[in-house]
Amino acid sequence: MVARFVIAVFATLLVVATTSRDDVAMLQQSRKDIEPSGLQTTQADSLEDMALGPLMLKVKEECLSSTQQCLPALIEARHRVWPYVQAELGKEIKPYEPSSFSADFASAWLKDEVCHGKTFFLLHVWKAVGWGGIENLQQLMGGNVERHNLGGDLHPYDCQNVSHPSTFTFVRDPLTRFISGYAQLEQLREQYYHQDAIDHRKNFPPNPVLNLLTGKPGSVERAMQFLDRFFVDGVLHDGHVRPQSEYFVKPYGNKCLLAVDFVGKMENVVGDWKRFLDSQQCHVTTQFNLTAGRHNTSSDTKHALAEVAGIVGAASFVELQAGAQQSMERALLFQKVYLRALCWLYLVDYVMFRYDLPRGCNHPDMLHIAQLSNISVSDS
Repeated sequence: MVARFVIAVFATLLVVATTSRDDVAMLQQSRKDIEPSGLQTTQADSLEDMALGPLMLKVKEECLSSTQQCLPALIEARHRVWPYVQAELGKEIKPYEPSSFSADFASAWLKDEVCHGKTFFLLHVWKAVGWGGIENLQQLMGGNVERHNLGGDLHPYDCQNVSHPSTFTFVRDPLTRFISGYAQLEQLREQYYHQDAIDHRKNFPPNPVLNLLTGKPGSVERAMQFLDRFFVDGVLHDGHVRPQSEYFVKPYGNKCLLAVDFVGKMENVVGDWKRFLDSQQCHVTTQFNLTAGRHNTSSDTKHALAEVAGIVGAASFVELQAGAQQSMERALLFQKVYLRALCWLYLVDYVMFRYDLPRGCNHPDMLHIAQLSNISVSDS
């Protein structure tokens, strides 16, 4: 059943793009090759007056360019899809708005013999390569990367007065990332309260909302409780489930012009990592290390956490996390209203990063956006 659901998630291609060159593929081109959407909009055009389809394309244009209009466009898009979210859930909920997110960056200066003395900035999107990308960047650099926060210690000098800067990131299928993000939030909660997890208590306090959920860990009931709260406040705007488009919002007043040059996909991280390095004319032959950056937990702690969670049959920490993940998958499989509501809320991400829509997301207005964007929705 879970396998059928996962297959369905990747069944069809939703992409954006009415561009002047048929929407140049993001993964094979640097940002300078990605052309505007060809919507014939001007500075005078009001976001409020734009139809939903063109508005989605406008959001993509502004956010991939990291302009100050990214956040206003995201907010307008949220308000425009919210009536659909409410209709799916069958209740009135005040829309919570996208907000500025102090994104983390890792910067690395690469030697001339590696990549011509260039400086790379990796935008860390949670639950999408993230730590693995940082550790691979360190291996490429031959030392420790510098960590920055766009809303704090990353100043104009850091991102402008450097040698040949280039910014890249990796994203992930919105629905599978949401499911994985929920599973990790449950995992972090169990780690925090485990007696041996002192470091996690200090560094990774759990999302307090999870302590309010009454369902048993690993149950569909608990996953549905999480979903109900997610449509109220994004579970306190947690970065594990926050739409990836919001990571591209530049904090107000920040003068670091870190427009993202390359957006790769977690699902093709080995190939996309190579494409990015090739686009920068780097002299690198080693592949992306898929084992780097994984969150490690001792064997004893893994088994203890599985027992604490009370998930039937969970014999390891991996299975504990899988139990939470599978419960969310079942909730979305049997409660299609949640699935369709998520598709509306994450529609910007599907459009912006060219991901397939799940089969169940076939509302007529969503199909209209697909037709506008010259894409199709799977019937399998």
